[in-house]
Amino acid sequence: MKKYTDKDGHKVIEVEDLSYLTDRDHPYNWFQRHFHHHRLRIAIKDADIIIAPDQKTAIDITRFYFIPKDKIIIR
Repeated sequence: MKKYTDKDGHKVIEVEDLSYLTDRDHPYNWFQRHFHHHRLRIAIKDADIIIAPDQKTAIDITRFYFIPKDKIIIR
C-alpha cells in the first residue's frame, strides 16, 4: 500500500495485492492478516482515489471494503 497526495490535492492509495485475504495458504498468520486488513481499511476509507493493478484486486477491494467502483482506477 502506498499513500500520497496528487497535484490536485486528492488522497491516493495504491493497493498492490490482497492475496493475504483470499489465499488461506498465505504465509501471514492471523495477526498479520488482521493488522494489514485494519490498516488498509482505514486508509481506503479516507482516500479519494484508489489505484488497483488489475481487475481481480479491484473486485476484491469492492468485496472486502465495500468501496464503490467509480472510486477505483485500474492500472
